Amino acid sequence: PTPFNAPISPHRRFAYRSTSLDAVKGIKNALGATVNDVVMAVCAGGLRTWLDKHDALPDRPLTAMIPVSIRTGEEDERWTNRVSAIFAALPTDEADPIQRVAKVHEAMVDAKGLFDAVPADALTDFAQFPPPAVFSLAMRLITRRRMPVNLVISNVPGPREPLYAAGSRLLHYYPVSTILDGQGLNITVQSYLDTLDFGLVACRELVPDLQVMLDAIVDDLAALGKATGVDVSL
Repeated sequence: PTPFNAPISPHRRFAYRSTSLDAVKGIKNALGATVNDVVMAVCAGGLRTWLDKHDALPDRPLTAMIPVSIRTGEEDERWTNRVSAIFAALPTDEADPIQRVAKVHEAMVDAKGLFDAVPADALTDFAQFPPPAVFSLAMRLITRRRMPVNLVISNVPGPREPLYAAGSRLLHYYPVSTILDGQGLNITVQSYLDTLDFGLVACRELVPDLQVMLDAIVDDLAALGKATGVDVSL
């Protein structure tokens, strides 16, 4: 349990900030990891700092749910979404930033191994049921038996070419997601051009200082850059 694993109110906080995608790539190259490993690790570091500040740091890792696409490229509809999720330990109990990356990588390899053991079709067979029925059952399950997940962290690869609207160039692509009862925090990261745009959503009553949490995540990226000799310009 953490402060954000409790019943949520109707009120929200939203925090956003950008970092360098090139710096994250430099760090992942230096450590032999992936961009997602680095993103997950700095999220773990920022959460560790925030939880410790609130005297609520558990002595074991948190559990994160990570949405993943199971598209094969052979779908009849080009824009069809096929999304499932994997569950992985988030090493908030590890003080060393480099070791956090290693532990995230190990946890993701284990989680993906279990995920790959299930055929993709089996993960989406529920689509045969009417969406309202699926949603109703899911909400009842979550309300009665809280899912054993502390938060959702999503890292979404975005456009590498500039986007425009009515001639105006899009500068950032800040993601806004949702939260559920018992999981009052969501971290979503969207890449766009050469930046990573962070968007955090939380219940206002559970995480009133959400911007402080996001700043701690970005500070952890800077610490990781310093530890690996990568310039992280914030």
